[in-house]
Amino acid sequence: MRIGILTYHRSINDGAVMQCYSLSKRLQHEFPEAEVEVIDYHMPKVQRYYEVSIKKYLLSGGLPNKVKKAMLLIRQPDLVRRLKNRKQTFEDCLDQLPLSDKKIFDDGTDELFDFINERYDIVVAGSDAIWNYNLRSYPNPYFLSEKIRIPMLSYAASCYGMVYEKIPDAQKREIAGILSRYNFLGVRDDETARFVQSIGASISSVHTCDPTVFLDVNALPVNSMALEEKLRARGFDFTKPAIGVMSGNQMCRMVRRMYGKRYQIIGLQSPSVYADVNLDDLSPYEWSYVFRYFSLTFTTFFHGTLLSLRNGVPVIAIALESEYSHNHMTKVQDFLLRVGMEDCYFKTDYSRRYDAEIKAKADQLISMNARERILRQMDCEAVNVEKFINCIRRLIVNKEDKENQND
Repeated sequence: MRIGILTYHRSINDGAVMQCYSLSKRLQHEFPEAEVEVIDYHMPKVQRYYEVSIKKYLLSGGLPNKVKKAMLLIRQPDLVRRLKNRKQTFEDCLDQLPLSDKKIFDDGTDELFDFINERYDIVVAGSDAIWNYNLRSYPNPYFLSEKIRIPMLSYAASCYGMVYEKIPDAQKREIAGILSRYNFLGVRDDETARFVQSIGASISSVHTCDPTVFLDVNALPVNSMALEEKLRARGFDFTKPAIGVMSGNQMCRMVRRMYGKRYQIIGLQSPSVYADVNLDDLSPYEWSYVFRYFSLTFTTFFHGTLLSLRNGVPVIAIALESEYSHNHMTKVQDFLLRVGMEDCYFKTDYSRRYDAEIKAKADQLISMNARERILRQMDCEAVNVEKFINCIRRLIVNKEDKENQND
């Protein structure tokens, strides 16, 4: 029995790597007799979108941000080397994924679908925003195809960020036809569930949590002693409490004016001139592990929210006021509502008028020592993976029964 996972694993994005790692580990644990593989497929046009370069880093944002980034490069001359090494860091971490021997690097679909039919008994699409039409256009191979002759399932697939009302009707009908052939349609958020319903697919979607919700952060391929030495070399002081910030300069500046006198401000992913320490060259596994050293995390990122909580560390999740909508929930808002933490979600324009409200909640979270409660809430959300696992079990039993009848 071979199970193939088709997801988005080669982007320079910590969350993308970790959702893939967690799902593959879970399937290997549940089905030890099966060969679980991540189909090593990547679209060149998507790679170009995520390409890491010094030029791209310096030119992003307005003039004030460009000036601050230039100042940061002057203050931290090794930042250029760290940014250049980031792509190689991600390449190296792929060794921990059960990748297929065959690599398919193509914007087309024929080679991919032929390989799936020849190689696997079951194919799983997901997780992550693999159905985002805006980024991958159409045909999007992550929807799979009516050409696929084996059972198709999705796990925590998402179309978040896609304006699906603009998809031509003919393409909606084609996508609906493909999804209607799925044996299990697991989606990550309400936005994707509405999309499936709106196009008229004849299958009901099932909510399934992001795989990082059930990630065992204590079993990651991380040498904790070596990581702590790396942090000390960066200037991390283990005798002083720390707050992690996973966003850009504006959020880091806001957190500094709230907590800079009492806490170390630790910048994750995006280097900031307002951070005491920037941890911008961690591997995805180190990144998933490092949250445990914080008293609190501020972030705008979905997987930043989940990995902080998976480490038992509370989160203040931020949405820009200009992006906040009362009609459509963000993916972070959707998740926090499911786990009963919606009061940790705030909108802001980063001016001081929002500081008091945000800081009051942040102070409360820091003082609560809520690690065990947070982990229980995450474990409760993780339970919904069982519907997906049970579907695969039934498919395996059906295949074995057919083989026995043929014998």
